[in-house]
Amino acid sequence: MTMKGMKSRLMVILALGSAGLALAGRTQHAASLPGWQESQPNDLGGESRRQFTLAGKFLAPPQGDAANPPSLLLKCAPYQRPGGSGKFRVGAVVVGVPLKIRYVEVLERKVGLSYLPEVAVSYRLDEGKLVNDDWPPRYDKSSVEFEKGDFKKMLRSKTILITLPDKDDHQIRMQFDMPDSAGASLTPAQVAEACGIHDLKK
Repeated sequence: MTMKGMKSRLMVILALGSAGLALAGRTQHAASLPGWQESQPNDLGGESRRQFTLAGKFLAPPQGDAANPPSLLLKCAPYQRPGGSGKFRVGAVVVGVPLKIRYVEVLERKVGLSYLPEVAVSYRLDEGKLVNDDWPPRYDKSSVEFEKGDFKKMLRSKTILITLPDKDDHQIRMQFDMPDSAGASLTPAQVAEACGIHDLKK
């Protein structure tokens, strides 16, 4: 490769690296702002998605220093046509530290025994009863995914308390407060519409 070609290749690599850092910075900044914020998805390629984040706070923080506060992360497919609604794709609680993952034995008809990764989660919505559940970890092993039905219940609440274990079985407690007015952020109703979630009052 000629010296000129090497310089051109280096400039492309530096430009891509700078773009990635800027994108990560925008996502982290959105996750620290109050209320629901729309941020740029950091997964490139594939289906077009809208991404929303709601920053929370640690009540019992992880051992050591967490780089960022916890957040609820939502990825939805955008409207396909005027007047239509978006579609819920991924919902996650982003903790930011490695979580304790256990493998649950499941008997499947075609493949026999398989082992599914799960994280033990406890959550309470407002003054409701404590709910114990198992949510699958995401690929980074520092966040867990929840289903559309779980998120619909969250959107109807004012306060969400979530507890789950880190890799050393230290219990991490978090709180998320749903905004009740637009202000500088999005309302739960606006996020619900963008993700195809209806009948929030039911």
